[in-house]
Amino acid sequence: SITATPSNRGRVERLLHRLANGKKMSSENEAALVAALVGGGSAAEALEKGAARFRALKLADVQESDLASNEDTGLYGKTSPAKLGKVTGFISHSWRDNGPAKYVALMAWGSESRRSGVGSPLIWLDKACIKQDQSAEEKQADINALPVFLSGCDSLVALAGPSYASRLWCVVELFVFLHCGGDRERIRVLEFGGVDVRVALNRFDAAEAQCFLKDDQERLLAIIEAGFGSLSPFSALI
Repeated sequence: SITATPSNRGRVERLLHRLANGKKMSSENEAALVAALVGGGSAAEALEKGAARFRALKLADVQESDLASNEDTGLYGKTSPAKLGKVTGFISHSWRDNGPAKYVALMAWGSESRRSGVGSPLIWLDKACIKQDQSAEEKQADINALPVFLSGCDSLVALAGPSYASRLWCVVELFVFLHCGGDRERIRVLEFGGVDVRVALNRFDAAEAQCFLKDDQERLLAIIEAGFGSLSPFSALI
């Protein structure tokens, strides 16, 4: 309801107009504007809060069991505060996909990063970098700051299993990364489970996409409708 007001709808339309005409703000400022639209409030406040909440995890600290489910496995205690722009990869994935297969794909990306001279990668992983036992209000603040977290990572790593292209958060992460300063060369897609994610994304329909939380799904769809007028143009853009 916050994002569907006329003033916020106008902010979405102005942002999209700037993006369509190549008039780019800094990636952090664009991300902050998107974060403000998701959570309400000002872009400056969203950037300040997002930067203060930004954390990272060493890839070496991830175990296969950590990716089995979204249940708390104590990863938050292994994270530390991070600066925007200093994290190697934002891990985009679906909790509905096979955990061991995701782990194999993630470790393969880590090996690639080390061979390219990155060293030991730092990652942003939802389960680790959002404290699981905090209040619902605090957890929502982290979710609202996701666009800022995306802008703070050098690359987006898509662990693309069979359900990836049907998960609304995954698709929104791809969209926000590309439209807040990222480019295609900074997206690493790791497919598994026999999926061709490009084919799946070409069939994407926002009306059929799902989120783990129904409230998240309704809020994201409301933002998309406010910015695009309906879900169809967004689905076509994806």
